[in-house]
Formats: sequence, structure tokens, C-alpha cells
Amino acid sequence: MRSRAGAASFGMIFAGLAACAPSAPPLAAQPIRTAQTVSAIVLVNHCASLGAADAKLAEKEMNQLVEGCSGFTGGSVRFTATLLPGGAIQFEPGADRATSIPICVLSRPLKHGVHLKKSCSLDVQLEVTAMVLPAAPSP
Repeated sequence: MRSRAGAASFGMIFAGLAACAPSAPPLAAQPIRTAQTVSAIVLVNHCASLGAADAKLAEKEMNQLVEGCSGFTGGSVRFTATLLPGGAIQFEPGADRATSIPICVLSRPLKHGVHLKKSCSLDVQLEVTAMVLPAAPSP
């Protein structure tokens, strides 16, 4: 019986000492850091009749136009960009007509450098993806 009482007393003393031990300071709540990425898909199917070199140049021009987009509301947008002879670009909303052309596209110079004899349409899809960045290491 005595050994059980001794074991119980030891357990209580040990638990009491553990409760008195200094605890680690609470970690400061680190803010959650996020980043946005914008991906662009440019389909040059309607420009295939220009020939491979000019179709590639049309794709390059459209990629340069949308590369300034770092984010926009709505998550995803589709539209058609028509390259016109003389260097102008004409935009039309996508098939759903519910979305508009993002300002990040329209704020760039709306000129292209492809020498065209007839217009060439490109289908463009932009998509915004948000991601949580890993926590910064503690000093």
C-alpha cells in the first residue's frame, strides 16, 4: 500500500513542478501572406491564314498586351481581340457577354506591329489565381 501512496505523491509533485516550469512565449500571430498570379491563354486559330510567322507575331503582340495584368476582379475573363490592318486592336467580350475587358488590358497602348492585309482575331482567356505564401522564417 505504501508504494502506491508514494507513487501517487511522486506523480502529484511531478505534475506540480511541470505546471510551474516556464512556458515558451506564445508565438506572435503572423499575417497570412497571399499573392495573385494571372495566366493568359491566347488562341491564334483565326490568324492561321496569315502564315506561321505572322501568326506567331500576332500571338506575341497579344501576350505583350496582357502581360501587364497583375490582377482583376472576377477570377476569369474571355474576350476576342481583333488585330486590324493599320495597327488598331478591337475588343469584343466573350460568348457569355457577362464579363468586360479588364482595365489592365485597356490601359496599354492599343496598337500592334503586325503588317496585315486583313483582320485577324485572337481568342484570349485570362485567369487570376490566388495562393497563400509560406510563412516567413522566424529570426
